[in-house]
Amino acid sequence: MISILQISIPCPLRFNFDYLSDQSLTHWQAGLRVRVSFGSRELIGIVISCKEIDDTVDTSKLKPILECLDQQPIIPADLLSLTHWLSDYYHHPLGDCFQTVLPKKIRHGEALDLQMETVWKSSQKQLKIKIGKKQQQILDLLTENNDGVVQSELYLQLGQCRSSLISLEEKQLIEQFQQIKKPSITHSMSTPCQLNQEQQLAVNTVWDSYENFTPYLLQGITGSGKTEVYIELAEKAVKEGKQVLILIPEIGLTTQFVTRFRQRLAVNIVVLNSSISDGERKQSWLLAKEGLADVIIGTRSAVFTPLKDIGLIIIDEEHDASYKQQDGLRYHARNVALIRAKRAHIPIVLGSATPSLESLYHVEQKRFQRLELNKRATGATLPKIHLIDSAGPKADNGVSSILYKAIQKQLDADNQVLLFINRRGFAPVLMCHECNWQATCSHCDAKMIVHQGRNTLCCHHCGLIQRLPSQCPQCQAPNLNTYGAGTEQIELSLQRYFPDTPVLRIDRDSTQRVNAFADIVADIRKGGAKILVGTQMLAKGHDFHDVTLVGVLDADQGLLSADFRATENLAQLIIQVTGRSGRGEKPGEVFIQTSQPQHEFWRDLIKQGYNYSANKLLEERKLIAMPPAAYLTIIRAEDKQEQLAMQFLTDVHALLTQHQQEVIVMGPVPAIMEKRAGRFRAQLLLTCSQRKPIHQLLDHSINAISSLKLSRKVRWSIDIDPLDLM
Repeated sequence: MISILQISIPCPLRFNFDYLSDQSLTHWQAGLRVRVSFGSRELIGIVISCKEIDDTVDTSKLKPILECLDQQPIIPADLLSLTHWLSDYYHHPLGDCFQTVLPKKIRHGEALDLQMETVWKSSQKQLKIKIGKKQQQILDLLTENNDGVVQSELYLQLGQCRSSLISLEEKQLIEQFQQIKKPSITHSMSTPCQLNQEQQLAVNTVWDSYENFTPYLLQGITGSGKTEVYIELAEKAVKEGKQVLILIPEIGLTTQFVTRFRQRLAVNIVVLNSSISDGERKQSWLLAKEGLADVIIGTRSAVFTPLKDIGLIIIDEEHDASYKQQDGLRYHARNVALIRAKRAHIPIVLGSATPSLESLYHVEQKRFQRLELNKRATGATLPKIHLIDSAGPKADNGVSSILYKAIQKQLDADNQVLLFINRRGFAPVLMCHECNWQATCSHCDAKMIVHQGRNTLCCHHCGLIQRLPSQCPQCQAPNLNTYGAGTEQIELSLQRYFPDTPVLRIDRDSTQRVNAFADIVADIRKGGAKILVGTQMLAKGHDFHDVTLVGVLDADQGLLSADFRATENLAQLIIQVTGRSGRGEKPGEVFIQTSQPQHEFWRDLIKQGYNYSANKLLEERKLIAMPPAAYLTIIRAEDKQEQLAMQFLTDVHALLTQHQQEVIVMGPVPAIMEKRAGRFRAQLLLTCSQRKPIHQLLDHSINAISSLKLSRKVRWSIDIDPLDLM
C-alpha cells in the first residue's frame, strides 16, 4: 500500500501539502520530520497526518518524500496540539508556527542526539608509585568527588592537564566515562530565607491546587520577595518529580535570576534565550524534553519548550510588553502559557508589582485569583517620591538643580544613584538655525538620533547610520544645534558635575558585547559605579541595595502619546524604576522631573498608588470599549509604493464587511509612522465586545484575503490582541 502524508512546510502558504511514501501507515506518526522537495528547494517539513490509498487513486502529480529524519516524533503530542492552536488563534501559517516552536538546529534537520561529556573518576586503587605534582592534584580532586569530575571542570580548576590525565589512566589510578552533558549544580547552597506570613500564604495557596489549573496573580510591591515565592514553589514541584517552566521578560535579568535559583536549588536548571548558542539551545531543549532538566528559565520563546512532566508555570513581570512577539507569529507568551497550564491541569503564577490591566480585569471577572505581598521582604520602607517641575531652575541639559543637589547629598553618604531616561544616544534632534533643516531618516518618518561618541546619526527604527555632519547639508551653515538629551549626554553632564565619581551608562549601545550587561550589573553590586544612567533595561527586577536615589528624567512621554496604552505603560515604568531605590537597609527617595506636575496622573499614582491608577484606567477602558474590556485585531500592510498598502486594505475591508455586523471594521488608515524602513504602512482595525466573532470572521475570510491580487505584492500580517497600535 502507498501512503499519502500531509506535510506542514515552512512557507507563508496557509495549507499543508500532500507527499507520497511507499512505507505503510504503521511507520508514520504526526510530529516526525521529513525532507521534501518544494519547488526548486529541499525543505524540512513536519508530518501532520497520513492515510493509505490503493492503486486506483491518481498520484501522478504528487512528489515522494526524500527522507524521514526521525524514528520517533520529535514533537510531543501536547506541543503538536499547542502549535495547531497557535496557528488557529493567531491566524498564522502552520509551517511558520513550527519554525517558531522548534530550535534552529532541530528545524534544520540535525539529529536529536544529546551532547556527551567526559568525566574522570578515581579508581580507588592504592598508590604504590611516585607521581608528579599535577597528577597528585588531579588525584586529590577526584578522591574528594566520589562521583567523578567533568573534564572541563578539571581544566578550569587545574589548567590544561590532558597528558597528566592520560598518564594516570595508564597507571590505572583513574578512569574515564561518558555522560550526558548537563548544567553544573552549585555545591555551596545559600541558606533559605525565612518566608514572611504573606509569602508563606502565597506558597500554601498555590500548592493547595498544584494538580489543578488555577491562574494566580501574585501582586507584590517592588522588593516584596516574589522570587523567594517562586523558588519555594519550584522546590516543592521538583520534589514531586515535576518540571517547572519560568519565563522572565529580558535576557538582562537572566544572570541574576538563574544565580538565585542555583544558589538555592540543587537541581538541573537550564536556560533558554537568544544569547546562548544554537548548540546550547538544542541541548537545553532536549534535556527538557527527556525530563533531564528540572527547572527551565527563559525568555518569551521558552514557553514552547517540550516538558515530559510539567508541574508549574511561573511568569515574572507578567505585565511586560517583551512577552509579545512583534513580527512573524505575533504571539503573547503569557496567553500561550495560560493555554499550556490549562491543558496540563497545573497552576500558573503571574507575578508583578504593576500587573497589566488584562490580568487585573481577569481578577475582577473571577478568572484569576489574586495573592498580595504588601511588605518589602527585607523590612525596607518604600522610597519617598518628590515631583520636580522641569520649568524650574536647571543646572545642565534640562536636569533640575534640585536633582543635582540631591545626587551630591547621596554621593557624600557613599550611596549609589540611578538616573533613568528612556532615550539612548546623545540628542534626539539635530537642527540648523539658518534654514531650519533637521536631520531626518530617508527611509522613515522619523528624526535621526545624534550619537556623539561614535560621531554618527542613527535611526532607531530602521538602523540607518550616517556620519555626523560638521555643517548643514542644505545651506552649509557651520553651526548645527542639538535639542533634547539622551543617556549619552546625561552621562557626560554628570561626569562634568561630579568629576571624581565613576558614572556608568547602561543602554543598548553600551551592552552590545557578549556578557556586557552581566558584567555591568556585577560591577554595580560591588559598588564600582556610584552614578548609573540608563534606559528601561535598568527598570526591571534588579536588586541594587546601595541605590538610595532614583531620578526619572523626561517623564512626560507617556502622557503625550497617541497610544491608548501609554498611560498604563508609564505608570508601570514609574513604579518599576522607583522600586530600585532603597531596597536594602538604607532608606530611598525618588525625584520625578515633569513639565506637568499638577497632572492628575501624578496625583493618583503618587498619593493613591498603582492599584488606584490601574483601576481608574480600567474603568476608562470599559467606557470606551477598549482592551481588556473588548477585543482588538489589526491587519497591517506595507509596500514600497505609497498607495498599494492602502489599496490592499481597502479590498480587505470590502471582504470583511460583506456578510457580518457584529465586528466593527475601522480604516484603513496610514500608520502613525507611515513610512518605516523604506515602506509605507497602513492598518485596518477590527474590534468587538466578544473574542469569538473576530475569529469567526477571519476564519471565514482568510482564504479570500489570501486570494486577493495585491496579497502577493504587499507584505501583510494579522495581529491578534495587539499591544502596539502605532
